Amino acid sequence: MTGRVRKTALLILLFLVGNLLNSCRQETHPPLAFYYWKQSFQLNKSQKALLKSCSANKLYVKFFDVVVNENNQAAPVSKIEFQDAPQTEIIPCIFIQNAVFIGDRDVDALAKKMTELIQRIAQKNSLTFQEIQIDCDWTAGSRDNYFEFLKTLQKQVSTLTICCTVRLHQVKYQTKTGIPPVKKGLLMCYNMDDIDDFTTENSIVSEKVLKEYVNKHSQYPFSLDLALPVYQWGLVFRLGKLSLIANDINKTDLKKHHVQRIEGNIYRATKNCFVKGTYLCKGDLIRFEQSSPEELMKVSEALSKTKLSFQQVIFYHLSQDNINQYDAKFFSKINALIP
Repeated sequence: MTGRVRKTALLILLFLVGNLLNSCRQETHPPLAFYYWKQSFQLNKSQKALLKSCSANKLYVKFFDVVVNENNQAAPVSKIEFQDAPQTEIIPCIFIQNAVFIGDRDVDALAKKMTELIQRIAQKNSLTFQEIQIDCDWTAGSRDNYFEFLKTLQKQVSTLTICCTVRLHQVKYQTKTGIPPVKKGLLMCYNMDDIDDFTTENSIVSEKVLKEYVNKHSQYPFSLDLALPVYQWGLVFRLGKLSLIANDINKTDLKKHHVQRIEGNIYRATKNCFVKGTYLCKGDLIRFEQSSPEELMKVSEALSKTKLSFQQVIFYHLSQDNINQYDAKFFSKINALIP
């Protein structure tokens, strides 16, 4: 074999290897998982089928909330009850009100009590886990206590991974808001806009709002998962103010009752009535919002153009009645866009 032939063969080999490696990189995307955010854990056939079709082997389940009670004490509420034995890995999630960390709080005692409650729930239902997720939208007034709480919690469960939620504004203004003392976070890409402002077009998810907080230079100093919304609701405005949130309703539910579409996604109740368990008064205005597949595709594409990278994509949430409008093919498309 001549030198020229050997050189040509080597170049061809390098080209083929390069294409193979590039192909492997393109096919590597983060795994999918789902949230379960109801107080009673029980999966129906369609939910189980969706988990299987998406190869989702984790469920992020809210165990309880922590709120400030009437005695100004931090207290757990809405504790979960498992009606079924989970057939997949469960990750405990705890939602903590920001107010819990404002003022003089014994964060060491709080971390201890919370850890004990998580362990009791897990032991009662024969659950094992490697991670705990904490959801708290901290502010300047709560940051010091919250960050100290995270440090204490990590010491108490040293063998587990502590993950905390990160909002879009905490990515954009991370120097001001601070970086939580954990090794893993979850970027929440839902509840993006002002839910109380009647003129808001869609408070759940919006590519336009997303781009106000992230761009091609956006990054974060530790590993992130990504949470995307798959839900819809009706925001009921009474006498000019947000009165209540009607979860799980859809446009068909509204059309079946004494509700008239005014324009766009705005509806008005023409009589007093119940819509899927929610009582509407005559004259109430309802802003119907949903995380449409089209908008989620736009958001995913925008995120793919940043410097943010994600270890996992978690959809919020599996327990919604409208989950049937999203099939495995849609989730695969989203997954393919996330680096």
